[in-house]
Amino acid sequence: MTKKAEAREERKLKFIESLKRAQTRGLIEPLAKKIDSFMEGKLAPEDLFKAIHYVATQSEKVTKKFRNRPDVVLAEIAMDENKFTTEVGEINVKARLGDIMTLFVDAIVNPADPRGVMTQGVAGAIKAAGGDEIEHEAVAKAPIAVGAAIATTAGKLQNIRIIHVALAAEPGGASSPDTVKLAASAALKLAEELDLESIAIPGLGTGSGGVSPDDSAAAIFEAIRAHKPKSITDVTLIARDEPMVAAFARVLEKFDEESG
Repeated sequence: MTKKAEAREERKLKFIESLKRAQTRGLIEPLAKKIDSFMEGKLAPEDLFKAIHYVATQSEKVTKKFRNRPDVVLAEIAMDENKFTTEVGEINVKARLGDIMTLFVDAIVNPADPRGVMTQGVAGAIKAAGGDEIEHEAVAKAPIAVGAAIATTAGKLQNIRIIHVALAAEPGGASSPDTVKLAASAALKLAEELDLESIAIPGLGTGSGGVSPDDSAAAIFEAIRAHKPKSITDVTLIARDEPMVAAFARVLEKFDEESG
């Protein structure tokens, strides 16, 4: 096994452990609140026992799930969350519903403030999970030109890099499908320069940028289709909101039908 492969396996194990801990916290934290309520006399014993029974039942499922090999765990998650998968040239592309930070990929794309500041939306969530050092590095490399990309470390996240792309000249400014395509292309090109194999891209230019989910999805897809891969083998188009994921799935399904 090469050093690169060994490092990937180590990252994968750490990533799986982080998922297990997150799911465990999701069970324990509500139970802890119920225990506090019981101790304060605000919760009946029967209701506390129901909560304990629920956590015990769910904990068995979590334990069983994470006994599997890492690749099996990741495949099961993908089966639940992937909405559409296809091949675009030599790249495996999938539309997925979920949190971009719960993906095991080499890089995640951040729709960035051109100043590198990470306070809202995807950027704020990445900073909260990965640490302030991501923002510090992004700010040091700013300003980020419209449609351009920069890379930073991933802080406490298990990714190798965060790729930041600017969709507007000013914070909260308007974007366009052409800018989205430029930004997606820049992210893919930079990922290749960094010799990365997998990348996750959220909706770009939506929200304050004013680009519709369908236009954003189409622009990102065109960037992928025009890209000539060297190291990249896998691209995940991901969002937490159904309309954006549906737009990603539609553009992939249309491509599949036309190429089939």
